[in-house]
Amino acid sequence: MSDEDATYTCSPTMRVMPVVLFNLLVYFVIGLPNAVIGAQFVHNTLGFTTAVAASTISLQYIGTAMGRMVVGHRIDVYGPKAVLRYGLIFCVISGLLVCLAALIPTFLGLNDTSRYIALGIALISRLFIGWSESCTSTSVTAWNLRRVGQAHSSVAISWNGVTSYGGIAVGVTIGQLLSSLLPTIPLLPVGFLEVALGIGGVILLTFYTAIKPLAGKGKPMSFGRAVKKVLPYGAGLAAGSVGFGTVNSFLALYYTENHWTGLGVAFGVFAACFIFMRIFVSGQIDKHGGVPIAYMSLVTEAVAMLVFCLVHNSMGGLIGAALTGAGFSLLFPAMGTMAVKTDGPEYNGILIAAYSIFTDLTIVVSSWFMGGLRDHMGWPTMFAVAGILCVSGIAFSAIFSRIPGCGVPKEAK
Repeated sequence: MSDEDATYTCSPTMRVMPVVLFNLLVYFVIGLPNAVIGAQFVHNTLGFTTAVAASTISLQYIGTAMGRMVVGHRIDVYGPKAVLRYGLIFCVISGLLVCLAALIPTFLGLNDTSRYIALGIALISRLFIGWSESCTSTSVTAWNLRRVGQAHSSVAISWNGVTSYGGIAVGVTIGQLLSSLLPTIPLLPVGFLEVALGIGGVILLTFYTAIKPLAGKGKPMSFGRAVKKVLPYGAGLAAGSVGFGTVNSFLALYYTENHWTGLGVAFGVFAACFIFMRIFVSGQIDKHGGVPIAYMSLVTEAVAMLVFCLVHNSMGGLIGAALTGAGFSLLFPAMGTMAVKTDGPEYNGILIAAYSIFTDLTIVVSSWFMGGLRDHMGWPTMFAVAGILCVSGIAFSAIFSRIPGCGVPKEAK
């Protein structure tokens, strides 16, 4: 049965499941080394600073942003299956580089030369997994948009988020367990599993029927033009990504510096609220429209930052984390459903890529900016600025929508 036939035989949720499986696989692989490659390998084994260890993790987002600029157009021209295959191959390459980096201190000994060689290989592996993420998540979204149609675009986009954060959460846990199997080379089992899963994904993909690309129906769209089209929605997404990125990057440090217990519970509640909203509430986007839901999401995130500012205890941290997860959860699909409607389905790939880059870049930049703000002005100021930026997304989105050529749905042209 072809994908075009499948769109008429089952519910929208069931239509996206076979393809979104690849998103779950790759994000599981992304999560595997997260608890090991920075703290254990780069910091403890190689002896680099915590700043370098943190940069090893964040480099993935730079790779993802770089990939977005290329993959969207290729999806529209060659189809999502072709680009998804590259994402799985990049996943395998990243795993091989992780294995190589893990073995270098063992075979070459730990000296200045081997330390920097191993670090360089580890950093390159992060770029490859970032490219894998951009190829996979964009391809899966574009593929599922074709399977369910734009009328159910929120379903396609929402399940990408569920599998993304669910996959990372499970991957981190499994990665920690694997690292204990070889205490002297903790990163090696992680790399082996990355390679095995990537190869398995490539094999599984061969059983899927590719959909025909639609790019022949119109002129190729440049990435810059796509960014302009989705700018009002990308601006709102970027604003909300500040709150999400702040909590994601600094919640552990916030709890540790204040000597509070319950950090694991806070992260668990954050993830639970995120997934709950995506699964059970995302249907409201199609009923009420993406923009109103997105504005409510931004306000919810701003309230979360206010809680962090005013309630200085672990309960405040728990409530703030829950509200952040609930708020950010619907923001991406709410604005995303509007972004993909700014042109025809033949441009879904590049529109999704252009829209997604707003959150990739914002998370990288905001983590550096908010870190400096915290160091110089303290936690309350950092959270207050994050809250102001979140709610300002409503104004930016409205202002940019007034620019000619920005955010206009195709049917309204």
